[in-house]
Amino acid sequence: MGRAITIVVGGARESLDAQPYQLKLVLKRRKGFVKMAIRTGADLVPVLAFGENDLYDQFQADSHPKIHKFQLIVKKLLGFTIPLFHARGVFNYDVGLMPYRRAINIVVGKPIRVVQSSYPDQEEIDHVHELYLQELQRIWDTWKDDFSPNRKQELQIVE
Repeated sequence: MGRAITIVVGGARESLDAQPYQLKLVLKRRKGFVKMAIRTGADLVPVLAFGENDLYDQFQADSHPKIHKFQLIVKKLLGFTIPLFHARGVFNYDVGLMPYRRAINIVVGKPIRVVQSSYPDQEEIDHVHELYLQELQRIWDTWKDDFSPNRKQELQIVE
């Protein structure tokens, strides 16, 4: 049809885990986008942004457990939460809400071909989801040394 849509998988839970020089994706149980792709026959194109989490500093859950617990309660009640973050000021010498001047590199992976099915079964959804995760891992393994040389840990795919 010549049309495309972008779905950014992640959301409130993932935003709370965002820390500089780390990449933690909340993706293991999120399969609704795969089911939608199969129902519509839309191919999936995995994309990974290197450096996105390096733009801001955020309160860490282990050093501020009460703040983190409050954020999780707000998320549960309202469905979203606002991470408490900071970066540089307007003139780059103080603390503020302007992002740090750090590169973001976007890598587009190999498309995952999807066969349209109005009623996909769980096995089919799981298979396509696994292919998606494998391609994200391949992107990470291929480009991590170029675009994330100062990383504190390897890619984590959780929940």
